[in-house]
Amino acid sequence: MMCYTVFVQTLTLRCTLKPTPEQAAALAASPIGEHLAATVRLFAQGCNHALRVAKERGEFRRFQLHHLVYRDLRAMGLSANLAVQAIARVGRKKGSRAKFYQPTSCTFDPRTLSLRGESVSLTTTAGRLVIPMKLGNYQRGLLKRAKSVQGGVLTQGPKGKWYLNLILRLETPTPPTGGGRVVGVDLGQKVLATLSSGVQFSGGSLKGNRLHYLAKRAEVQSKLDRPSERTRGTRRLWERLTGREARFVNHTLHTPARRIVDGLEPGDTLAIEDLTHLRSRTAKRGKKERHLHNLWPYARLRSLLEYKAALRGVQVVAVDPRHTSQECPRCGHTAKENRKSQALFRCAACGFQHNADWVAAHNIALRAGPQALPQGIVARRAGSTGMGREGSGIAAGRCAPNLCKPARILRVSSLHRFSSESPRLQPWGGLRIHSNQTL
Repeated sequence: MMCYTVFVQTLTLRCTLKPTPEQAAALAASPIGEHLAATVRLFAQGCNHALRVAKERGEFRRFQLHHLVYRDLRAMGLSANLAVQAIARVGRKKGSRAKFYQPTSCTFDPRTLSLRGESVSLTTTAGRLVIPMKLGNYQRGLLKRAKSVQGGVLTQGPKGKWYLNLILRLETPTPPTGGGRVVGVDLGQKVLATLSSGVQFSGGSLKGNRLHYLAKRAEVQSKLDRPSERTRGTRRLWERLTGREARFVNHTLHTPARRIVDGLEPGDTLAIEDLTHLRSRTAKRGKKERHLHNLWPYARLRSLLEYKAALRGVQVVAVDPRHTSQECPRCGHTAKENRKSQALFRCAACGFQHNADWVAAHNIALRAGPQALPQGIVARRAGSTGMGREGSGIAAGRCAPNLCKPARILRVSSLHRFSSESPRLQPWGGLRIHSNQTL
């Protein structure tokens, strides 16, 4: 019987507010919906007042700032808890400070926000307001699983819709380490993610679309730089393009992250590359390559993998990414010459040959733990004995010769799979194969 320890994870869940016909009519009586918009405006005014006092006094510590501005915020019309949240927003960050707070959001805590079934009760300038929420199965599942609701942030979309980002605390079981298999993930630009189990997620559409939005934003920015064309419509176009790109990237990354985690079981380990400060550690590039490098959302993909894995009871381990695509998984020989091309790895010492991204993913898994098995999807050069150079032997933890066999790569529309992928991942089906190729 496997024992589990339990820890609490904080997760943000976005819900759409769906007012009743009576509430909608009341909101429509004002162009921006006074019941909620007035609360957001007053909250921003309170933040700006607290910011002005903090700058004048040189005091950003919450406790001291509370004594300086709390009575003023209450006199402005903010409730006690909304005043506390406004002070916390101003004094929460060290270093860079906001210059001005726009009326775009309002923070609620458990005293000013509570759930009543599929409705939410909010403290507003007009008193307590209970508004139904538009929930899907995903939101219902997380709300049912949540240990508690710690608060939320109220925002308004460009089309006048109101959204509430609920802050949930979830109890997540974490299996003990060493009890399951280890799967490595190699992140890249042309191929977004490659698993050591043989699954590849293409990133071609992501790069192409981001370059498209980059060109569009540059065109709009050139107009914003000219005062004669700096119109309200141009600024709205900039906001629409930015929001559209963000939604596309978010959806594109959520899909592979969910499929990767769904292919694992509680107790497994997901090994990823530690790409912290990657941009500052890489060599200087040309303008186009620099844009492509900066558009690569590896940090976002990693955060998605980490929180989804935690909900499933899968441990995430970050390993050193150096030379993962240049190190032979059979003999351990590491050299730049092993990387023949972007897609092909061929060891100069033992002749081992396979897809370069898979080699990197396999090495990442090997660095994370001894449970990273070759899984029978390695390949060797035709005519090779699989023993490497004479007397070299097989490095510890590397692929044994009897496991080496040619591997076929099946190229699939948006999801690429090796023919010998893990059976656990096969139910993802419904994919159209365009061509195949043998290395």
